[in-house]
Amino acid sequence: MARSRSPAPVLVPLLLLLAGAARADTGCPPLPGLDYCAAGAHGWVYGPDAAQVRLLGDDLAASAAAFERLFARVPLRLAVLLDAPEGIATDARARLAAAGAVQVLDWPGMQAFQAAREATQPADDPARRLLAANPAIGQAIWRNLTRHELGHVRFNLTYWPDLGRTAGHGHARSPDWLNEAAAMVLEADDLAAHRRRLLHGMGADPAQPLPALADFLAMANPARPRDQAAPAAKGVSLVYRSPAEAGDAAAGARYYALVQGWADFLVQATAATRAGVLGSISTRIAAGGSFEDWLADTGPGFGLPATLPALDRQWQAWLQAAPR
Repeated sequence: MARSRSPAPVLVPLLLLLAGAARADTGCPPLPGLDYCAAGAHGWVYGPDAAQVRLLGDDLAASAAAFERLFARVPLRLAVLLDAPEGIATDARARLAAAGAVQVLDWPGMQAFQAAREATQPADDPARRLLAANPAIGQAIWRNLTRHELGHVRFNLTYWPDLGRTAGHGHARSPDWLNEAAAMVLEADDLAAHRRRLLHGMGADPAQPLPALADFLAMANPARPRDQAAPAAKGVSLVYRSPAEAGDAAAGARYYALVQGWADFLVQATAATRAGVLGSISTRIAAGGSFEDWLADTGPGFGLPATLPALDRQWQAWLQAAPR
């Protein structure tokens, strides 16, 4: 991965750049006001803070590698501008697009992100006090949320390229479960582990039985903001909500845990037969088909049954066998 401070544009062999082995002064078109840059197969991260640029560059490189492995497609390259000043000119952004960025995204750095979150919380909120006393937790939240949200962007622009001109992830055309699964599998492991533990606890609670597969696949994400307007310009939305505005947090957590388990199941159940199950499903849905269409036509090629009831039985058996 390349890192630089106010680099001059230098032409380097594409192979070296994609391997993340370019010299420290290459690969980053200069952006006045954003002194640091990390470049690689994931794209570019710019910002005024070298440590944050390095962290996010590493995160997005790992996310890009996961996308290629799980979707069997070369990941699109994004350009992320942390705490970009107002004066970043249109022509500077155009240089990034010309270099291969499919979208140039403005994103808050860690301090700006934390300040915006705190503005929605009461001063005596226990979570706010915990974060103030443990800066490392705040950094982990910023990194995880950034990786998740930019995972939505990468996924949606891959299968619905025109979405980048009109909307952020809340306006995806895929079913909610696929939209969230695509972002989750591109995250770091710590959030996934938390959701897996929650799912196992849910499965052991007879008072809250897990939904049938057909019902789950048709569910709306209870945490998705329904009143969020599409951004007027090409970009992604980031909305901060107070606890009172956030809706049923417990229902949202259960839904995300269920999506995590479903994504795990699909990947694990097909790994020995064929890679890229999520990409194959996404391609079919982007072409106007349904998951049931994909299952009937293509599921057996991935080692899955051709009908939803048969797949539901396999899914329920997987849930019962999963370690607790």
